[in-house]
Amino acid sequence: GDFDVDQLLAEPYFVSPLRKHDCPPISDGATAMVIAADDVARKASKKPAWIRGIDHRIESHQLGLRDLAKSTSTSLAGEKAGAVDIDVAELHAPFSHQELILRDALNLGDDVKVNPSGGALAANSVMVAGLTRIGEAANA
Repeated sequence: GDFDVDQLLAEPYFVSPLRKHDCPPISDGATAMVIAADDVARKASKKPAWIRGIDHRIESHQLGLRDLAKSTSTSLAGEKAGAVDIDVAELHAPFSHQELILRDALNLGDDVKVNPSGGALAANSVMVAGLTRIGEAANA
C-alpha cells in the first residue's frame, strides 16, 4: 500500500533500528524449478529463462570484521557472474536496509526494477527464499 514516510518513521521500533515494516513476515512456501538443456527448455516453456552466470559468496558473520553498510561478497559475486545490463533484479533482502546495500554493491541504477514481486521482505519462506527469487526474476 501507499504509506507516508513520516507515518512509517513514527512507528515504534521492533528491534532497534528496525521497525515492524522493515522485517519480513514469517511465511510458509515452496518453490520448484525445472532446469533443462536449451532445446528442451524451448519445447517445455513459451518463455524460458536462461541462467547466464552464477557465483556464490558469503561474508563473515562476526561483528567488527566487516563494514555492515557494504557487501563486498555481493560486489564480487556480481562481477564473477557477469551481472551487467540488468533490467530486473530479485535480490534476497528480507530486511529493508539490505536492498539498499545489495543494490549499491551490484551498481544497480534507478532504472533497474528491484524486487517487483515484493521480495523476501513481503514473503520470506526461509528455506526456499533464494530459489523463489530466481523464479520471480524469470517471471518478471
